[in-house]
Amino acid sequence: MPSKGRHPKKAIADALADLDRNVFSVEEIHRGHRWGRVVCKGCGESVAVFSTPRVPENIAAHIGQFALEHAGHRPTDEQEES
Repeated sequence: MPSKGRHPKKAIADALADLDRNVFSVEEIHRGHRWGRVVCKGCGESVAVFSTPRVPENIAAHIGQFALEHAGHRPTDEQEES
């Protein structure tokens, strides 16, 4: 059973820990190979996070790139309430 709260691969766990929680939310799903997803609170776009990738560093870089592309998105007051 996968552990709750922290990704099992260190590179991905570090990338998730570096996210600005005011802009992004991390949702754990644990369905199949999917561990969860990172959601931009400003626009609603998301990126999947898998639990057993071949190269965890590539997934960590993909999360970082997603964060850079969406760093300027700030949630409105209405989106923060929901």
